[in-house]
Amino acid sequence: MNRELMSEFWRNFSPKEWEKFCETMIRRHYGVNHFQTVPDEDSGDCGIEFFTVDGCIFQCYFPDQDADMATYKRNTRKKIRDDLRKLKKHEAKISSMLGGIVVKRWILLVPNLQSKDLIAHCHKCKKKTLEVNVSFIDQEEFTAKIETAESYPDAALYANRVRIQTIDIPIEPISPSQQDIWAGANSAFMGNIERKSELLMRDKAPVFRDRVVKRYIQIEHFLEKLRDEHPDLHELVEGSGGALLEEMKDSSVLQGEIDSSFIGEVLKGNKKGFGKYSSDFSDANATSLPFGYLAKWIAECNMDFET
Repeated sequence: MNRELMSEFWRNFSPKEWEKFCETMIRRHYGVNHFQTVPDEDSGDCGIEFFTVDGCIFQCYFPDQDADMATYKRNTRKKIRDDLRKLKKHEAKISSMLGGIVVKRWILLVPNLQSKDLIAHCHKCKKKTLEVNVSFIDQEEFTAKIETAESYPDAALYANRVRIQTIDIPIEPISPSQQDIWAGANSAFMGNIERKSELLMRDKAPVFRDRVVKRYIQIEHFLEKLRDEHPDLHELVEGSGGALLEEMKDSSVLQGEIDSSFIGEVLKGNKKGFGKYSSDFSDANATSLPFGYLAKWIAECNMDFET
Protein backbone atom coordinates (compact mmCIF):
# COMPACT_ATOMS: atom_id res chain seq x y z
CA MET A 1 0.00 0.00 0.00
CA ASN A 2 1.09 3.60 -0.59
CA ARG A 3 3.47 4.84 2.10
CA GLU A 4 1.34 7.96 2.56
CA LEU A 5 -1.36 5.85 4.13
CA MET A 6 1.06 3.65 6.03
CA SER A 7 2.54 6.69 7.78
CA GLU A 8 -0.48 7.18 10.04
CA PHE A 9 -1.90 10.10 8.08
CA TRP A 10 -4.90 10.02 10.44
CA ARG A 11 -2.84 10.64 13.57
CA ASN A 12 -4.05 14.23 14.10
CA PHE A 13 -7.65 13.63 13.03
CA SER A 14 -10.60 14.45 15.24
CA PRO A 15 -13.38 11.85 15.46
CA LYS A 16 -15.49 14.00 13.13
CA GLU A 17 -12.65 14.28 10.61
CA TRP A 18 -12.22 10.50 10.68
CA GLU A 19 -15.93 10.11 9.98
CA LYS A 20 -15.72 12.55 7.03
CA PHE A 21 -12.71 10.70 5.65
CA CYS A 22 -14.48 7.34 5.92
CA GLU A 23 -17.61 8.67 4.24
CA THR A 24 -15.59 9.95 1.27
CA MET A 25 -13.63 6.70 1.10
CA ILE A 26 -16.64 4.36 1.20
CA ARG A 27 -18.66 6.48 -1.22
CA ARG A 28 -15.71 6.38 -3.63
CA HIS A 29 -15.30 2.62 -3.20
CA TYR A 30 -18.94 1.73 -3.83
CA GLY A 31 -20.01 4.59 -6.08
CA VAL A 32 -22.63 7.21 -5.35
CA ASN A 33 -25.48 5.06 -6.72
CA HIS A 34 -24.74 2.27 -4.26
CA PHE A 35 -24.06 4.34 -1.15
CA GLN A 36 -26.24 6.17 1.38
CA THR A 37 -25.06 8.30 4.27
CA VAL A 38 -27.20 8.57 7.41
CA PRO A 39 -27.37 12.11 8.88
CA ASP A 40 -27.12 12.20 12.66
CA GLU A 41 -28.68 15.63 13.26
CA ASP A 42 -32.18 14.15 13.51
CA SER A 43 -32.37 12.02 16.68
CA GLY A 44 -29.06 10.24 16.15
CA ASP A 45 -27.75 7.79 13.58
CA CYS A 46 -29.15 4.58 15.17
CA GLY A 47 -25.64 3.12 15.18
CA ILE A 48 -25.20 3.49 11.42
CA GLU A 49 -23.08 6.13 9.68
CA PHE A 50 -23.79 4.87 6.14
CA PHE A 51 -24.91 1.78 4.25
CA THR A 52 -24.69 0.25 0.78
CA VAL A 53 -27.22 -1.43 -1.48
CA ASP A 54 -25.41 -4.77 -1.25
CA GLY A 55 -26.10 -5.00 2.47
CA CYS A 56 -23.13 -3.41 4.27
CA ILE A 57 -23.72 -1.07 7.18
CA PHE A 58 -20.86 1.01 8.52
CA GLN A 59 -20.03 2.71 11.77
CA CYS A 60 -16.92 4.85 12.35
CA TYR A 61 -14.85 4.95 15.51
CA PHE A 62 -11.77 7.01 16.32
CA PRO A 63 -10.29 5.77 19.62
CA ASP A 64 -8.23 7.97 21.90
CA GLN A 65 -4.76 7.60 20.40
CA ASP A 66 -3.08 8.25 23.75
CA ALA A 67 -4.99 5.56 25.64
CA ASP A 68 -3.15 2.52 26.99
CA MET A 69 -3.91 -0.89 25.49
CA ALA A 70 -6.33 -1.93 28.23
CA THR A 71 -8.37 1.26 27.85
CA TYR A 72 -8.27 1.04 24.06
CA LYS A 73 -9.60 -2.52 24.10
CA ARG A 74 -12.26 -1.78 26.71
CA ASN A 75 -13.60 1.28 24.86
CA THR A 76 -13.56 -0.41 21.45
CA ARG A 77 -15.32 -3.50 22.78
CA LYS A 78 -17.99 -1.23 24.26
CA LYS A 79 -18.39 0.58 20.93
CA ILE A 80 -18.90 -2.71 19.08
CA ARG A 81 -21.32 -4.07 21.67
CA ASP A 82 -23.37 -0.87 22.01
CA ASP A 83 -23.73 -0.19 18.29
CA LEU A 84 -24.73 -3.74 17.43
CA ARG A 85 -27.38 -3.58 20.16
CA LYS A 86 -28.78 -0.47 18.49
CA LEU A 87 -29.74 -2.59 15.48
CA LYS A 88 -32.44 -4.25 17.58
CA LYS A 89 -33.27 -1.15 19.62
CA HIS A 90 -33.93 0.92 16.49
CA GLU A 91 -35.09 -1.99 14.33
CA ALA A 92 -38.20 -0.35 12.88
CA LYS A 93 -36.46 2.94 12.10
CA ILE A 94 -33.46 1.26 10.49
CA SER A 95 -35.64 -1.12 8.48
CA SER A 96 -37.54 1.85 7.10
CA MET A 97 -34.27 3.56 6.11
CA LEU A 98 -32.92 0.44 4.42
CA GLY A 99 -36.04 0.06 2.32
CA GLY A 100 -35.81 -3.70 1.91
CA ILE A 101 -32.01 -4.06 1.84
CA VAL A 102 -30.93 -7.21 3.68
CA VAL A 103 -27.87 -6.61 5.85
CA LYS A 104 -25.04 -9.09 5.47
CA ARG A 105 -22.12 -7.17 6.98
CA TRP A 106 -21.68 -4.75 9.90
CA ILE A 107 -18.32 -3.01 9.66
CA LEU A 108 -16.60 -0.79 12.22
CA LEU A 109 -14.10 1.51 10.51
CA VAL A 110 -11.13 2.36 12.72
CA PRO A 111 -7.80 4.04 11.87
CA ASN A 112 -5.80 1.03 13.02
CA LEU A 113 -6.50 -2.36 14.58
CA GLN A 114 -4.29 -2.89 17.60
CA SER A 115 -5.59 -6.12 19.10
CA LYS A 116 -6.68 -9.48 17.73
CA ASP A 117 -8.94 -9.78 20.79
CA LEU A 118 -11.29 -7.33 19.12
CA ILE A 119 -11.77 -9.71 16.19
CA ALA A 120 -12.95 -12.37 18.62
CA HIS A 121 -15.20 -9.80 20.32
CA CYS A 122 -16.84 -9.05 16.97
CA HIS A 123 -17.65 -12.75 16.53
CA LYS A 124 -19.12 -12.89 20.03
CA CYS A 125 -21.32 -9.83 19.47
CA LYS A 126 -22.36 -11.13 16.05
CA LYS A 127 -23.78 -14.26 17.66
CA LYS A 128 -25.72 -12.22 20.20
CA THR A 129 -27.08 -10.01 17.42
CA LEU A 130 -28.33 -13.05 15.52
CA GLU A 131 -29.96 -14.41 18.66
CA VAL A 132 -32.27 -11.40 18.97
CA ASN A 133 -33.48 -11.97 15.40
CA VAL A 134 -33.26 -8.52 13.80
CA SER A 135 -35.67 -8.52 10.86
CA PHE A 136 -33.38 -6.91 8.26
CA ILE A 137 -30.31 -9.07 9.01
CA ASP A 138 -29.42 -12.11 6.88
CA GLN A 139 -29.32 -14.93 9.42
CA GLU A 140 -27.06 -17.09 7.23
CA GLU A 141 -24.46 -14.62 5.95
CA PHE A 142 -24.31 -11.84 8.55
CA THR A 143 -20.83 -10.95 9.83
CA ALA A 144 -19.48 -8.25 12.14
CA LYS A 145 -15.92 -7.11 11.65
CA ILE A 146 -13.39 -4.30 11.99
CA GLU A 147 -11.76 -2.72 8.96
CA THR A 148 -9.21 0.05 8.38
CA ALA A 149 -8.41 2.28 5.41
CA GLU A 150 -6.02 -0.42 4.20
CA SER A 151 -9.05 -2.47 3.18
CA TYR A 152 -9.93 0.19 0.57
CA PRO A 153 -6.51 1.36 -0.71
CA ASP A 154 -7.53 3.19 -3.89
CA ALA A 155 -10.55 4.86 -2.30
CA ALA A 156 -8.48 5.77 0.76
CA LEU A 157 -5.89 7.54 -1.37
CA TYR A 158 -8.66 9.46 -3.08
CA ALA A 159 -10.25 10.41 0.25
CA ASN A 160 -6.90 11.58 1.60
CA ARG A 161 -6.39 13.83 -1.42
CA VAL A 162 -9.85 15.30 -0.89
CA ARG A 163 -9.06 15.86 2.78
CA ILE A 164 -5.84 17.70 1.99
CA GLN A 165 -7.78 20.01 -0.33
CA THR A 166 -10.25 20.95 2.43
CA ILE A 167 -10.40 24.70 2.99
CA ASP A 168 -9.03 25.81 6.34
CA ILE A 169 -9.08 29.58 6.82
CA PRO A 170 -7.69 30.48 10.26
CA ILE A 171 -10.37 31.81 12.63
CA GLU A 172 -8.69 34.84 14.19
CA PRO A 173 -8.84 35.38 17.95
CA ILE A 174 -10.51 38.68 18.83
CA SER A 175 -9.20 40.63 21.81
CA PRO A 176 -11.36 42.81 24.09
CA SER A 177 -9.68 45.92 22.69
CA GLN A 178 -10.59 44.86 19.13
CA GLN A 179 -14.19 44.37 20.26
CA ASP A 180 -14.22 47.86 21.79
CA ILE A 181 -12.82 49.43 18.60
CA TRP A 182 -15.40 47.61 16.48
CA ALA A 183 -18.24 48.68 18.81
CA GLY A 184 -17.17 52.31 18.58
CA ALA A 185 -17.11 52.20 14.79
CA ASN A 186 -20.40 50.31 14.43
CA SER A 187 -22.79 51.96 16.85
CA ALA A 188 -25.96 50.92 14.98
CA PHE A 189 -24.97 47.26 14.90
CA MET A 190 -23.84 47.41 18.51
CA GLY A 191 -27.19 48.89 19.49
CA ASN A 192 -28.97 45.95 17.87
CA ILE A 193 -26.70 43.48 19.63
CA GLU A 194 -27.15 45.07 23.05
CA ARG A 195 -30.94 45.36 22.74
CA LYS A 196 -31.49 41.82 21.50
CA SER A 197 -29.05 40.34 24.00
CA GLU A 198 -31.01 41.91 26.86
CA LEU A 199 -34.33 40.69 25.49
CA LEU A 200 -33.16 37.17 24.74
CA MET A 201 -30.66 36.31 27.44
CA ARG A 202 -31.66 38.41 30.48
CA ASP A 203 -29.00 37.92 33.17
CA LYS A 204 -26.66 36.26 30.68
CA ALA A 205 -26.85 39.23 28.31
CA PRO A 206 -23.30 40.59 28.88
CA VAL A 207 -21.63 37.26 28.12
CA PHE A 208 -23.88 36.63 25.13
CA ARG A 209 -23.34 40.18 23.81
CA ASP A 210 -19.56 39.80 23.92
CA ARG A 211 -19.76 36.44 22.18
CA VAL A 212 -21.96 37.85 19.42
CA VAL A 213 -19.58 40.74 18.82
CA LYS A 214 -16.62 38.37 18.69
CA ARG A 215 -18.37 35.97 16.30
CA TYR A 216 -19.57 38.81 14.09
CA ILE A 217 -16.06 40.17 13.64
CA GLN A 218 -14.72 36.67 13.00
CA ILE A 219 -17.34 35.76 10.40
CA GLU A 220 -16.79 39.03 8.54
CA HIS A 221 -13.03 38.42 8.41
CA PHE A 222 -13.63 34.81 7.38
CA LEU A 223 -16.00 35.78 4.56
CA GLU A 224 -13.56 38.39 3.27
CA LYS A 225 -10.80 35.79 3.00
CA LEU A 226 -13.16 33.23 1.51
CA ARG A 227 -14.23 35.76 -1.14
CA ASP A 228 -10.60 36.54 -2.02
CA GLU A 229 -9.32 32.96 -2.03
CA HIS A 230 -12.38 30.91 -3.08
CA PRO A 231 -14.88 33.25 -4.79
CA ASP A 232 -17.13 30.50 -6.18
CA LEU A 233 -17.59 28.87 -2.78
CA HIS A 234 -18.01 32.30 -1.19
CA GLU A 235 -20.92 32.98 -3.51
CA LEU A 236 -22.59 29.69 -2.57
CA VAL A 237 -22.07 30.21 1.17
CA GLU A 238 -23.37 33.77 1.02
CA GLY A 239 -26.37 32.58 -0.95
CA SER A 240 -27.19 30.01 1.72
CA GLY A 241 -26.42 32.52 4.46
CA GLY A 242 -28.74 35.10 2.94
CA ALA A 243 -31.56 32.56 2.79
CA LEU A 244 -30.96 31.60 6.42
CA LEU A 245 -30.94 35.26 7.48
CA GLU A 246 -34.35 35.72 5.88
CA GLU A 247 -35.56 32.55 7.59
CA MET A 248 -34.42 33.94 10.95
CA LYS A 249 -36.37 37.15 10.32
CA ASP A 250 -39.49 35.21 9.35
CA SER A 251 -39.20 32.91 12.35
CA SER A 252 -38.86 35.81 14.78
CA VAL A 253 -42.04 37.39 13.36
CA LEU A 254 -44.10 34.22 13.19
CA GLN A 255 -43.09 32.92 16.59
CA GLY A 256 -44.29 36.05 18.39
CA GLU A 257 -42.96 35.87 21.93
CA ILE A 258 -39.47 34.41 21.88
CA ASP A 259 -36.90 33.58 24.51
CA SER A 260 -33.42 32.09 24.75
CA SER A 261 -34.68 28.77 23.34
CA PHE A 262 -35.14 30.59 20.03
CA ILE A 263 -31.35 30.88 19.76
CA GLY A 264 -30.99 27.11 20.03
CA GLU A 265 -33.55 26.56 17.29
CA VAL A 266 -31.85 29.09 15.03
CA LEU A 267 -28.45 27.46 15.54
CA LYS A 268 -29.94 24.05 14.80
CA GLY A 269 -31.44 25.35 11.58
CA ASN A 270 -28.21 27.10 10.59
CA LYS A 271 -26.20 23.96 11.22
CA LYS A 272 -28.50 21.99 8.95
CA GLY A 273 -28.46 24.72 6.31
CA PHE A 274 -24.68 24.91 6.16
CA GLY A 275 -24.24 21.14 6.48
CA LYS A 276 -24.04 20.82 2.69
CA TYR A 277 -20.62 22.52 2.85
CA SER A 278 -19.18 20.42 5.68
CA SER A 279 -16.95 18.43 3.33
CA ASP A 280 -15.51 21.63 1.83
CA PHE A 281 -14.28 23.13 5.10
CA SER A 282 -12.21 22.14 8.10
CA ASP A 283 -14.13 21.48 11.30
CA ALA A 284 -13.16 24.89 12.67
CA ASN A 285 -14.44 26.66 9.55
CA ALA A 286 -17.64 24.62 9.31
CA THR A 287 -18.57 25.17 12.96
CA SER A 288 -17.98 28.93 12.68
CA LEU A 289 -20.77 29.41 10.14
CA PRO A 290 -23.96 28.68 12.18
CA PHE A 291 -23.18 31.07 15.06
CA GLY A 292 -21.49 33.52 12.70
CA TYR A 293 -24.69 34.01 10.72
CA LEU A 294 -26.73 34.17 13.91
CA ALA A 295 -24.44 37.04 14.94
CA LYS A 296 -25.01 38.71 11.56
CA TRP A 297 -28.78 38.52 12.05
CA ILE A 298 -28.59 39.96 15.55
CA ALA A 299 -26.27 42.79 14.49
CA GLU A 300 -27.65 43.71 11.08
CA CYS A 301 -31.40 43.24 11.48
CA ASN A 302 -33.19 46.24 13.02
CA MET A 303 -36.38 44.28 13.68
CA ASP A 304 -37.70 44.19 17.20
CA PHE A 305 -39.55 41.27 18.70
CA GLU A 306 -41.61 40.51 21.77
CA THR A 307 -40.40 38.45 24.70
